[in-house]
Amino acid sequence: MTRPRQVSRIFLTFLSAFLVAAIWSCAAPKRYVHRPLIQEENDRRSVPRPASRKISLFEDAVENIFNREIDEYGNLSSHIRRLGNNHKEAKNRNALDEAPNSSWFTNRHAVQAMSREELRRGPNLGSGPDFSREVTIVAAKSEGVSPGFRVRDAMGNQYFLKFDIKGFPDLNTAAEVVTTKFVYAAGYNTPENYIAFLDPKRLRIGEGVTVRDKSGKHVPMTQSFVKQILDRIQPNADGTYRAVASKFLPGKPLGPFHFAGLRKDDDNDRIEHQHRRELRGYKVIAAWLNSYDTKANNTLDMYATEDDRSFVRHYFIDFATSLGSSGNGAASAARGKMGSFDLWHSLKKIVTLGLYVEPWEKKPRLINPSVGYFDSELFDPGNYSFIIPNPAFQRATELDGFWGAKIVMAFSDQDIRDIVTTGQYVNQDDAEYIAKTLIERRDETGRYWFAKVNPLARFEISADAGMRPVLRFADLAVAAGFEQAEQTQYRSKWLFQDRPLTGDRMVAATPEIIPDRETLRRLEQAFTPEMVDERRILTVVIETQHRRNGPWSKAVRVHIYVPPAGVGSAELVAIER
Repeated sequence: MTRPRQVSRIFLTFLSAFLVAAIWSCAAPKRYVHRPLIQEENDRRSVPRPASRKISLFEDAVENIFNREIDEYGNLSSHIRRLGNNHKEAKNRNALDEAPNSSWFTNRHAVQAMSREELRRGPNLGSGPDFSREVTIVAAKSEGVSPGFRVRDAMGNQYFLKFDIKGFPDLNTAAEVVTTKFVYAAGYNTPENYIAFLDPKRLRIGEGVTVRDKSGKHVPMTQSFVKQILDRIQPNADGTYRAVASKFLPGKPLGPFHFAGLRKDDDNDRIEHQHRRELRGYKVIAAWLNSYDTKANNTLDMYATEDDRSFVRHYFIDFATSLGSSGNGAASAARGKMGSFDLWHSLKKIVTLGLYVEPWEKKPRLINPSVGYFDSELFDPGNYSFIIPNPAFQRATELDGFWGAKIVMAFSDQDIRDIVTTGQYVNQDDAEYIAKTLIERRDETGRYWFAKVNPLARFEISADAGMRPVLRFADLAVAAGFEQAEQTQYRSKWLFQDRPLTGDRMVAATPEIIPDRETLRRLEQAFTPEMVDERRILTVVIETQHRRNGPWSKAVRVHIYVPPAGVGSAELVAIER
């Protein structure tokens, strides 16, 4: 390409960026009306059963590492947004900037605190498999890296069994169960996963069960094959094997879902997956749990029937590659620092002739066999790398990150310790190490993402003793101890139809906003009894300063419906960040 054409291309790129920025800056302010808040997505209507599908691991990796990246960089608008870290916000947020309940996600612990018993139970509805009698192998486990089988227990229930690799007791099984409980409490659909103990003498091969030989041909499963699997597994002193028993999900399996696009044969699937808040925000939760293998093949769609309706429910499955486990032994210290194809890391090695040593390369390869490798010292919640690029994660905005961080920060120290106990670590020092590391990574997560936005939440509108309206909220950074309450203040302004009701911003030292007399007088003048309902919207603009003489944060705009006198009470309508 000639130099003039290069200059023209650069000029057009910057001109486009300028025009896009100008259009955004001139956009008209949003108008809100009083309407019911969307708490549930209407995505559980009856639909015909979609087709089952498989996703090739290789093709999925190539698509996300190469093809999608090339397409993105060829898209000028997408390229500008990526360079400016200004992706469009998720499309399924409600007016309070939250994700509604859906076939993908259910608001749980972060919205309504679960009890200690509920946290420990997680998705489990029963007491687990019955291995006291004959256990029948009905299929070989064909996906994932950890060895196992699909079996039918004495009660006729089917489970996928996964085991600990020889030399790594508790590692895979504890990571799978503990991570399942956290992901479920966060709000996602997961299988019922139990720690179970299997006596190999009770195992028998079911009729017609086959496996693939080295040539890829299906051949009958034999005891020799079973022995090959068991020889890789960590045995207990009594000859039994510890396993994760993952109960077969209810419904008909349809195969994995992609983190981009739609399942076109599901009429309920109307929001492209890369634009869903719960999938974008999962980036933060997965990074906290060191669950770096978030590819499509660790998901599963099920055609489920509930209340006489049949629809697709979306699950996250297979958490053996989380915490300090790789599913096949200890995780690498590089996990979260680089993906499967890290060009920047390769270039540094080439340019320095291999002399440059990454900080994580100086770390030990193993903390101990039951923990694997899991640390908080080098954890960077804002730059966590997953095994392959995830299109939903790549589009995550600061608001998506803040949403995910609120979920992570909802787990108290005691909550974390309670869930870790479900991993049934033999050595309690291992359980304490895992809990301590999760607590430290939780705090790093909150500290990073709460600094990106004005971290105000849990807004409530009420009246004080003098019947003045009071807007109360929580400052999540102060509540977590990241900032000091005595050094924090809040600056607010009251607006009606985007026009200030007062000239100066009011400053408060506590997380509550109360209008002064002049503002109250103007409120009474603005909200006349005959005013139509859709115009009765009041806006409070709040900025936060966490250190005296420090910068003020971005504003949060809280929109409030003000009813006529004597008719109901004020209600939150929307929150803009």
